[in-house]
Amino acid sequence: MTGNDDQKGNGIQSVELGIDILKRIARAGRPLNITEIANLCDMSKSKLHRYLTSFIRVGFLNKSEDLRYTLGTDLYLLGLKASEQINVKEVAAPYLIELKEKLNQSVGLAVWGEKGPFFIRWEESNRPINVGIKVGSQLSLTGSATGMIFASYLPEDRIEGLMNEETTLSARENKEWISDEMVSIRKRGYAVTNGRLLPGVAAISCPIWNQNGDLTAALTIVGLIGMLDTTEDSQDIKMLQEKSQELSKALGWNGESTKSLLKPV
Repeated sequence: MTGNDDQKGNGIQSVELGIDILKRIARAGRPLNITEIANLCDMSKSKLHRYLTSFIRVGFLNKSEDLRYTLGTDLYLLGLKASEQINVKEVAAPYLIELKEKLNQSVGLAVWGEKGPFFIRWEESNRPINVGIKVGSQLSLTGSATGMIFASYLPEDRIEGLMNEETTLSARENKEWISDEMVSIRKRGYAVTNGRLLPGVAAISCPIWNQNGDLTAALTIVGLIGMLDTTEDSQDIKMLQEKSQELSKALGWNGESTKSLLKPV
């Protein structure tokens, strides 16, 4: 039975309702009394009380002396165990395939390694031209759209060595462009290159966030200049941003601000 079949079958309504209560308490981000929770869940306090009592018994909720509820230790531990089992490469697979099929462009997922960013998954387009990228391909930090995502959002100490190495021989004007471009990327939420890494090749890249609001990967579309639309607000960019946000949420991102966005510009 597939995951979709499970979702279509008969479930236990009380379990689903209880989980929804926990989600609403979690989203509030502060201790709540029973009246506040009842209002959030649009539920009577008498019915809600039974759920809250059960959650306290199993360690999913804590109740303070002032009768306010917060998430319990056992629920946090359960969440940590679940996050440990998340494999970004596998979770990302359907998103890469969907982008490739809808845009007929090559799509890659990159993570940060000891020598900088590299692709851990690559979906080649159906076009007759191969851009020469594959799984394991290492990327320039400052010369590629993917690299610029990591340069823009990772902490300084993570990128400092490679950044210095790549810019040591660069002209002053190029260093200033990189600095200005990093500011622009953090404002618009994506990076673009046109022929900067490979002649005739364009790329668009977006950040992928994890449950802690940290940059965990970059999702990138690669195609030929003139065939991949890198203009501002293009459909290619909009679709990539949409799928990047969906993938981030599948990894536990709450859709709100991230730690990486607090990086000075």
